[in-house]
Amino acid sequence: MAKIEPGMESMLDMYFYETNSLLEQLDEILLRTEQANAFESDDIKEIFRIMHTIKGSSAMMGFDNLSVLAHKAEDMFFVIRENPDVITDVSFVYDLVFQVSDSYKAQIEAIQNNVGGEYELMNFDELIDKLMKGRDDLLGETSGGAPASAPAPDEKPKTTVRVYFEEGCQMENLRAFLLINTIRDDCSFLEFTPSDVETNSESSKIIMEQGFLITFIPIDDTDSILKQVESALNVQAYEVVETGDSSKPAAAPAAEMPPEPETVKETIPEAAVPAPQPAPTPAPASKEPTAIEKAQAAVAQAQASSGAQKQSLISVNLAKLDALHDIVGEIITTESMVISNPDLDGLELESFNKAARELRKLTSELQDTVMSIRMVPLAGVFQKMNRIVRDMRKKLGKEVDFVIEGEDTEVDKSIVDSLQDPLMHLVRNCMDHGIEENVQDRINAGKPEKGTLKLIAQNSSGEVIIIVSDDGQGIDPEKVLNKARKQGVLTKPESEYTEKEIQNLILLPGFSTNETVTEFSGRGVGMDVVKANIEKCGGMIIVDSAKGEGTSFIIKIPLTLAIIDGMEVTCGDLVFTVPISTINQSFKAEASQILRDTGGNEMIMIRGVCYPILRMHEKFGIETEVTDLEDGILLLVEADNKAVCLFADKLIGEQQVVVKPFPKYLSRYNIKGEGLSGCTIMGDGSISLIVDTNTLIG
Repeated sequence: MAKIEPGMESMLDMYFYETNSLLEQLDEILLRTEQANAFESDDIKEIFRIMHTIKGSSAMMGFDNLSVLAHKAEDMFFVIRENPDVITDVSFVYDLVFQVSDSYKAQIEAIQNNVGGEYELMNFDELIDKLMKGRDDLLGETSGGAPASAPAPDEKPKTTVRVYFEEGCQMENLRAFLLINTIRDDCSFLEFTPSDVETNSESSKIIMEQGFLITFIPIDDTDSILKQVESALNVQAYEVVETGDSSKPAAAPAAEMPPEPETVKETIPEAAVPAPQPAPTPAPASKEPTAIEKAQAAVAQAQASSGAQKQSLISVNLAKLDALHDIVGEIITTESMVISNPDLDGLELESFNKAARELRKLTSELQDTVMSIRMVPLAGVFQKMNRIVRDMRKKLGKEVDFVIEGEDTEVDKSIVDSLQDPLMHLVRNCMDHGIEENVQDRINAGKPEKGTLKLIAQNSSGEVIIIVSDDGQGIDPEKVLNKARKQGVLTKPESEYTEKEIQNLILLPGFSTNETVTEFSGRGVGMDVVKANIEKCGGMIIVDSAKGEGTSFIIKIPLTLAIIDGMEVTCGDLVFTVPISTINQSFKAEASQILRDTGGNEMIMIRGVCYPILRMHEKFGIETEVTDLEDGILLLVEADNKAVCLFADKLIGEQQVVVKPFPKYLSRYNIKGEGLSGCTIMGDGSISLIVDTNTLIG
């Protein structure tokens, strides 16, 4: 077991966020370039930069095994960056880097799940050996088998600059390290003092007292590097110490520095690292007013000309957003209690009503703002499925095209987090169960040799629909029914099961049609987890399949779990809330509009179109005196291109409500499957049931 270094706990969240973002970026680059079967120069540089950044941040946090792992991957890509032609077998590079990415994620997850600051320390020796062998193999591909080295620098003069960071910015060594990373790829030669800013926090003191000295030879021109230095975060000012021929020594602080660490020596090619040379000692900052004046002038100029360049984005802990979200919900509930207070009945309070309208407007704006903060695109989760398809494609030997659509669709952050596991299980299910193992079977069925797996998201009536589908062999109802019979999960005679009901049996716990256990399925877990996780975030899943044609898993989830605009109606002694986003119109029925179809079902004619009527008191078994269609109220609701008229006793009015989930002990009754998505507390303290029109119509 290892332990998180004291004092680093406060920086863990930022480390996790930045490192996971970089790893996602790495996977995206690898998947894209693997599909093209070639590395572009920019991709190689970006991977090198990612590994270098992860290496430094991991070393700073004290995660030495991660730092060494990233360093060895960086070494391999340094060889590739300097000599792109050395890659003759691209596949082994992808396999290695994907293993590095997976190992990093596994160790980070172990650290995140630590108890008392202790975590399991993973051993990467075997993978590190593979990386070193890969690097050596690449070096052997260079001309004559000689080690790869950087191209000889141009005969341009070296430029030495001394950089001063803002007073009190703290962690000057890390800011210096970030600055070096910024300009590294634009320099053919780069040297800096102190040289151990990446690993030695004590170098911050030297930087504060003497500045940070950088000597470089630009690939293009010196001005472009100086502009990057000037615009870097927390840089207060800089001065050009010396510009001359590359044979001249660079100015450097006379204070004795620690020897250059091994990491810097390995990162910069030996051909590009000159021997350290003595330099004159600069005057202390307090006795050199010129430098101070330059710094003050630079700050003033930056504030006057580019104040808009200040950082405008911040990272916020999701727990704080959850707390804010809950507070807004309580504010809306309290507002409803105040405005609907029975003590106000019959009173003409013009000023109160005016203030109430203004309060409603402000709470609505507050809600919209909080919701917009929490909304994130599905792209992050969708792109992770690329990796799963890639790995299964190789292990199962199946040729599959993976199509993603609608990844820009935005959903509440809490829902996005809940979707990752369900989508992973569904994608694996389609790859393992759906797509045929034998290509000839597809050809005989008149299908293309390559299978197609689709992941699609779209907005529909205040909710998001996600479809995971394949064009494989589909679900065999007879096979599923036989398996259900053996496991004793049938709850009624087999003859009474519809094909849809048989298909949905695969969502039961412990149900699997695989005869043998594989790496991906056959253990009787997965699909029931999918259903449970989706229902946990207020959604539902539908299985739609045809034998020999493919399978679609349709997930319906709310945009947010929070607050909706609803229309309240009564039915007997109960109050129901119907989401306004699904209501087309509300009206009173006339006898001339009422019809019956050939099956005797009630219909109503509206503008030349017939719609079925659903009596809510019959659907939910409620006693009411309002049974005549002309006496009650009808709501025309639409969802998924279907429509129905809901019949209720009377209309109360529009109300913004906070959605509350049903208690867990009610989950055994499949309430959501009957057309109710949750409940809400009304202004008088009573409970209103929220209608799920999608389920009712479906």
